[in-house]
Amino acid sequence: MRRTTRGLALVALVALAGTALAQDKVPTVKEIMARLNKPGGLYPAMSKALKSDSVDWDDIRLQAKAFVKMADALGKNAPPVGETASWAKLTKAYAENARALEDAAGKKDRAGASAARARLGGESCKSCHAAHKKQ
Repeated sequence: MRRTTRGLALVALVALAGTALAQDKVPTVKEIMARLNKPGGLYPAMSKALKSDSVDWDDIRLQAKAFVKMADALGKNAPPVGETASWAKLTKAYAENARALEDAAGKKDRAGASAARARLGGESCKSCHAAHKKQ
């Protein structure tokens, strides 16, 4: 039951992540950050799943695919503040790390997926937020 509920929630989250993109509307930075990082978002869900004893690789692959879509969309936005060149560099690196996560998930490589997931958080967040987040 618990796994079914989690699976249904995941399907809903992935559908929401793709809805704006399917309508040719680029989600805003705020929408992307919410879908990726808020409680119940893709980043916390993948973090928890990759730390579990038994990894559900089908779920991780779906989450990583949705994460890539959102990461790619991030770079299509103008920076909220700061220089465009910096924004382009940081969002490109973020999207590349998201693709590395997706690749590792496809190979069922826990170490690779965990390393890519770690590169999507921490210092990556801090450096981008320091340069581009509205205060």
